[in-house]
Amino acid sequence: MTKQTGIVILAAGNSSRLGLPKQLLEFEGETLLKRISREALAIPDVKVSVVIGAYPDPINTALKESNVSVAINPHWTTGMSTSIVVGLSDLLKHHPNLDRCIISLCDQPFVDRHVFQQLIQLANSTDKGIVATGFSGIWGAPVLFDKKYFEHLMRLEGQQGAKKVAEQFSDDRVIFSYEPAKYDIDTQEDYFNLPHQFISVQQAKDIIHHHLPAPKQIRLPLAEGLGYTLAQTVVAEQSIPAFPQSSMDGYAIRYSDKDRGLPVVDKIPAGTTVEKILTEGQAMRIYTGAPLPRGADTVVMQEKVVLSDANTIRISDETLQLGDNVRPTGSEVLADSIAMLTGTALTPAAIGYLAGIGCRDVLVTAPPRIQLILTGDELKPIGTILGYGEVYESNSYQLKAALQQLGILHVESRHVPDDRSQLRAALENALDEADIVLLVGGVSVGDYDYVVDVAKDCGIKQRFHRIRQKPGKPLFFGTQNEKLVFGLPGNPSSALTCFYLYVAPALERIMQLPERTRSIKTHTTHAYSKKPGLTHFLKARYDGLTVEPLHAQESYRLQSYAQANCLLILEEESNGCAAGDEVFIHLLT
Repeated sequence: MTKQTGIVILAAGNSSRLGLPKQLLEFEGETLLKRISREALAIPDVKVSVVIGAYPDPINTALKESNVSVAINPHWTTGMSTSIVVGLSDLLKHHPNLDRCIISLCDQPFVDRHVFQQLIQLANSTDKGIVATGFSGIWGAPVLFDKKYFEHLMRLEGQQGAKKVAEQFSDDRVIFSYEPAKYDIDTQEDYFNLPHQFISVQQAKDIIHHHLPAPKQIRLPLAEGLGYTLAQTVVAEQSIPAFPQSSMDGYAIRYSDKDRGLPVVDKIPAGTTVEKILTEGQAMRIYTGAPLPRGADTVVMQEKVVLSDANTIRISDETLQLGDNVRPTGSEVLADSIAMLTGTALTPAAIGYLAGIGCRDVLVTAPPRIQLILTGDELKPIGTILGYGEVYESNSYQLKAALQQLGILHVESRHVPDDRSQLRAALENALDEADIVLLVGGVSVGDYDYVVDVAKDCGIKQRFHRIRQKPGKPLFFGTQNEKLVFGLPGNPSSALTCFYLYVAPALERIMQLPERTRSIKTHTTHAYSKKPGLTHFLKARYDGLTVEPLHAQESYRLQSYAQANCLLILEEESNGCAAGDEVFIHLLT
């Protein structure tokens, strides 16, 4: 006779270490709680009880379309034992003839119906009363208990979990080995370290951001600093200007002498290295940038004086004020003061300013070393005659150009045919030499799409593969220590879209470039229809007032992309847009 099985899903905690309800955390398109509930309900004739405590309203709402029984644990703060008692009591209340029960958690994203089935089958085949799940040299949840242990479970107290009972009866315990059960989510770090599949656009951005390495620094000659970001505050070694300086061509005087006729006793051109002394009742001809003579405190514009044949001046400037047309010592920057802060972008003006205060070199945030690996037997270099089934390789051109716009001028690229061994050799070499590897092509699920498997063989940890978007759904992202690996789709439009949305923002953060507002609201000029399920990024043209979706939206088409200056965003759940609708766009420039 078939034994009656129940499953208790423990979901009462407040996820204090995570900072938000883990029960409602999304994984591969649905919440963790909905996912584990669906998988439990997929087992034939199994009864499922979900125990909730913290966040009852949102969790109840999340389960309203589910066929599970929901039991509320008012004492969830006292420990897991109370949730086990509440869940098992709920099952027995509705199914008093229950023969066994599986205690499961809601935060193990890779526990599914097959795990539950294996626990049941192992219990049947071994006649053991306790079947636990083993992973990473330990064992734990989910755990199946025969009804003879129900009383033991009901007597648990405080923080004691079901493992307390399973440890007491080791002779009646068997382990089902399932390594993916090691993944559970207690912290954000746990969540970001999962090998995600088919995620949302925002999740992809968050995961990439979490895994960005710390910025690196290099020292460059000032002349080579354009486009970089300062990694160290610059302190002025001396005051600039180092002396009171004339700001225009005119006459240096004592302000107290402004109403007198003054003989011009000397001239001071810019570059004068000998200090002159101006006595009372005198003037000196002076030029822009020249040092004021000692005793002078004001410069009169040459247009505001009358010069006699005897080389004497009379001032005709009724608005003249003390100190006019004089640049004080240190008016640009004072010695030992901050001249430029860390994080400042080195624009032409910034470089000119630093040169003007005598700065010869700068410590900047280093651009990452990047290598492109382009895959595909069909790709041929420009200049060759195309054969049947062949296309010109264009991704390296557009991606290198896009990288140059970010200030990354030196990028190595290599074309690899559709061959696993050659791809692996190229990737291993790139990982030795580069900080970021952009793999282009071969990231989908076809027979010749080897990239993701080869990346994993090279020790790259998958952070996610595939995004709910169009174009660019197959995007792959992985890490090896602090090295980043992006697997871009081979279609040129898809590759460029993924670069703009994910690679470029990552590079800007790594290089500490100034943040730019790229997402803005506007109104569309034309309607566009889509099915819910994927976020669409349309090639579009923004004129400052409205946005126009362009023609040729197919993922292999670049003709319209060449005219685009933005991507029109149609959200995952939308049916598209009507003419005049307010929409978000992502600016490309």
